[in-house]
Amino acid sequence: MENCKTLTFIGFAIKARKVRTGVNAIKTLKGGVYALVLCKTASKNTVDEAVKLANKFNAPLIISNAYKIEDIVKKEHCKLIAIQDQSLSQAILNSLDGRFQNYSGGIT
Repeated sequence: MENCKTLTFIGFAIKARKVRTGVNAIKTLKGGVYALVLCKTASKNTVDEAVKLANKFNAPLIISNAYKIEDIVKKEHCKLIAIQDQSLSQAILNSLDGRFQNYSGGIT
C-alpha cells in the first residue's frame, strides 16, 4: 500500500488496540466509538447496518474507496471497523483525501 496519512492513523489505532472489527462486534459496544470506516465492497445490508451504528454512536461514517478494509486490518471478510480513540479519529477525519470520503455526519 502506498503512503497515506489516513492509513497511517488507522494503523496507529490498530497498534493501540483501539479498533473493533466487524458489524456484530461493533453492535455489542455501549459507547466510545468516534469513527466508523466502511469498505467500498460492503453489501447493501452492511451499509445499512453501518449507517444505523453511525447514528447510534453519533460518529462519522467514512468510506474507503481505494483500499479494502480486510487488507488494512489483515482480517478476512472484514467490511467495517470502529475507531475507539477520539484523537486518532479526529486525525483520520482531518486527513481524508480521494481515497477515503466522509459518508455521513457525526461530530466533527
